[in-house]
Amino acid sequence: MIGLDTTAIIDFFKENQDLKLVLDGIEDKLATTIINYQEIMFGLNPKDDKHKLEKEWYEAFFNNLVILELDTNSAKKASEILWALKEKGNAVGSFDSMIAGILLANGANKIITKNVKHFEQIKGLEVIWY
Repeated sequence: MIGLDTTAIIDFFKENQDLKLVLDGIEDKLATTIINYQEIMFGLNPKDDKHKLEKEWYEAFFNNLVILELDTNSAKKASEILWALKEKGNAVGSFDSMIAGILLANGANKIITKNVKHFEQIKGLEVIWY
């Protein structure tokens, strides 16, 4: 299973050709996390008509994708990631630690993202960049 980061989900919406090439070569099941869903929802103003149409697209997209939840195992893994990186002086944001923790706790050891710097230093997580 391969995780889609928020950047990849947005670029899928925008029909990014580089992302399409990467996705065409993937046979693994795709998933995302509830954190990525939240990041998308944070970016959509419910009072903006343009965002209402985007929200409909994203809702349909997420309905056809495995959404991995934040549970106690993934929360522990996220905390381990956050503190391991802080000890090395390479802290990443809490959301990215949670995304990585959720993916790894659920057996997804790859993530498709443009935010290589956010995820490349996380042990056990392979970054697929486009």
